[in-house]
Amino acid sequence: MINAVKTVVQENVHNWKRLVRLAQYELKSQNSGTMLGFLWNFLNPVLQIFVYWFVFAIGLNASPPRGGYPYIVWMVVGIIPWFYINAVLMGTSTSIYAYSGVLKRMPFPMSLVPVKTVLANFIGHVWAMLVVFAVVLLSGHGISPYVIQLPYFFLCSIAFLTGYGLLVSSITVLFKDFQKILTSVIRLLFYITPVVWTQDNLSGPLKFVLRLNPLAYIIDGYRESILYGYPLSYHWKQALYFWAVTLILFVWGCCVHMKFRKQFIDLI
Repeated sequence: MINAVKTVVQENVHNWKRLVRLAQYELKSQNSGTMLGFLWNFLNPVLQIFVYWFVFAIGLNASPPRGGYPYIVWMVVGIIPWFYINAVLMGTSTSIYAYSGVLKRMPFPMSLVPVKTVLANFIGHVWAMLVVFAVVLLSGHGISPYVIQLPYFFLCSIAFLTGYGLLVSSITVLFKDFQKILTSVIRLLFYITPVVWTQDNLSGPLKFVLRLNPLAYIIDGYRESILYGYPLSYHWKQALYFWAVTLILFVWGCCVHMKFRKQFIDLI
């Protein structure tokens, strides 16, 4: 177990320059061949935000959450990080398959493959955060001074998604049907994570169960840093739980990846 974690960490640390280049290339390739190119990093989330706002605020008449913020502002602050999380949840699961051409032609540290997908989408997410700040400011509301906590929640998302990526990318190679199951699970995660609806009014037991979702800690963290101004210590118990789950997921992902990586070339 320790050797597996050590190997994965060393591969990514020693190849960090290559990792950054691969992430930048993947980000550019996502919009290659389009007329607007890089602008889609802004336009795509704006278009999706409009769709979700129309469905939930207009169609379902979702009530404004606490704090007196308009629903659109509250939703945008949570849905932009979800776009990033969702892209990684889907992208890392097939990352080794998608990179099979390179892996078959040349020696390559395979642990870099899911990690570069996490990094590529994170770079796009940082640019998309400009949409969040623009919406909040244009609505006439100020940004909390606790916005300086955002790098911490950036780290939370990267750490969690890296462990997840190492695990699911390996499982998908070993069990191809897993991708089909995962698609449905991720769709469910969207609705049980406080992205487009607030969980504040739920009963105690149900609210506790939904808070066991580690992604809820990240989404709430964005809102509490940008809008509500809560310090990190406000949810310290949930933070301990999140990092425990993240550590277990990372170690598990490293072990599965290292155990079966020699079979990947034959299976893909």
